[in-house]
Amino acid sequence: MGEAAGVRRAGSPEETGLDARRRRHRRRIVSSELALSAAFALAALHGLAERDELASVSVFVAGWALNLLVLALCCSLPWSRIPGRWVILVPLTDFVAIGLSRSAAGESIPSFGLLAAFPVVWIAASRVRTGTAVAVAAVASLAMVWLPLALAAESLTFDALIDQILLPVMLAGLAWFVSEISDDNRRRQEALRASQAALRESMEVGRARERLLGTVLDTVSVGLLAVDADGHDVLMNAGQHVAHAAAAPPGNDDPNEAELLIFGADRLTPVPPDERPVARAIRGEDLDAEQIWVGTGRSQRAFSISSHAMHDDDGTFAGTVVSFTDVTELLLALQAKDDFLSNVSHEFRTPLTTILGYLELTLERRQDLPGDVADQLDVARRNAVRLERLVEDLLAINAGSFRVDPVPADVGRVLAEATSSSRVRASRAGLRLVNRAPSSLPAVVDPVRLGQAVDNLLTNAVKYNRPGGSITLDAHRSEKGLVIEVEDTGIGIESEDLHQIFDRFFRSPSVRTSAVPGVGLGLLITRTIVGEHRGSISVTSERGKGTCFTILIPQPAPAPDGQ
Repeated sequence: MGEAAGVRRAGSPEETGLDARRRRHRRRIVSSELALSAAFALAALHGLAERDELASVSVFVAGWALNLLVLALCCSLPWSRIPGRWVILVPLTDFVAIGLSRSAAGESIPSFGLLAAFPVVWIAASRVRTGTAVAVAAVASLAMVWLPLALAAESLTFDALIDQILLPVMLAGLAWFVSEISDDNRRRQEALRASQAALRESMEVGRARERLLGTVLDTVSVGLLAVDADGHDVLMNAGQHVAHAAAAPPGNDDPNEAELLIFGADRLTPVPPDERPVARAIRGEDLDAEQIWVGTGRSQRAFSISSHAMHDDDGTFAGTVVSFTDVTELLLALQAKDDFLSNVSHEFRTPLTTILGYLELTLERRQDLPGDVADQLDVARRNAVRLERLVEDLLAINAGSFRVDPVPADVGRVLAEATSSSRVRASRAGLRLVNRAPSSLPAVVDPVRLGQAVDNLLTNAVKYNRPGGSITLDAHRSEKGLVIEVEDTGIGIESEDLHQIFDRFFRSPSVRTSAVPGVGLGLLITRTIVGEHRGSISVTSERGKGTCFTILIPQPAPAPDGQ
């Protein structure tokens, strides 16, 4: 079992410090008394050498012996167990010793009384008030000087007393001076100790915060790099060390920025040193999800880099913080998904081509088909064509070759055909479909692709509506170009899902849990078609009230009259 709380262990820092303070206290007492004893011994030897002039050799030696006794006591007493206030008895006893020897020396050694400066300084330097120190020094020195006169056989005169006043005044002044200096020194030391304590506390707090910051920075999975205004590294966490090591050339453990293996999105084209994200961030540029690949071969990693510049209070650039997020697994997963989609689309194309071929051959013998079989085959053919178009669009999107061919066309007719195709589906769902677009609306568009985009929007409006609801299609020309709107009174879209609805395969959680079919590609294809027209598509929606999609396609300026 461990020792009780509060008990100092042998050799502990507390006990070691206490022992050191005790030794210093004892050393100060002994050294102070030893200094007086050394001077006393010299004066005593001088007096004994002229003993014929001493008033009393025995009294003279008694004073010296008393001083030596005090020195012996200072060396032998256990000062750690004696209250500090009793230490003042040492200089007071020294006054008695000096007084005895001085009275016996008489005028033979006039400077003997100066030995009293030692106990005066001792008292003044101790932790007593200045007034007390001056009073004790004055009374003790007066007693040391006047008491022998009072005990002398000769009659005591006023002049004799006045002649002996100089030494007590000097000693009192010395006591005042030393006491003031000691008090000022103690105040300075206390202020210094308080400052040192505050500094130590501040350093401990700083070290604790530094440890916390280091732990936090090394815990996060994002690499962080902080540089100053001159581009020198200020901070780099463990994640950034890993990213830096991944970009190092083989055999180079400490490469500079220009030597790092950094490539563009194609994983092959080196990024010039001046165009690398860190170099741009050091120049004060704020980056947002800049993608690079580092390293080569199977160990190549992808990072998304962002940065934010730091500025002083006066707006001067002070450095920047750069974050490195490893997105290798995400990009590889997206690539695998694209590859899978492309492969599946290719696999779909062959059987669809065969199905469409046999349907065409069968429909060529329509007159030989019984009853409504031909109509049913027409439905199968239309859906097969639609599926084939979807497969082709997916392949085109993945290959980056989705193109449109804008030509002068009648958008009013395109919208009328889209409305006619969707009206049957809307009627079966108990919805009212209204086409407010002009019957004739000239514009420069790809009529087939635009019809596909509008058909996708109308299909969504039917699927995500409610019985008794309505769908409104409208279009017009404005200063900005051709505007097409598809508005419904359906279930609406959650606000947090609006920024994702054009993403590939995205379907909101509420839709995924419903029975509404879909794969999340219609809006992606619609946005791609509008984008290839150099246009834009926006959406506004309120949950439970409906959704409105707006397509804006810029149009060429009209030709001047007469041209």
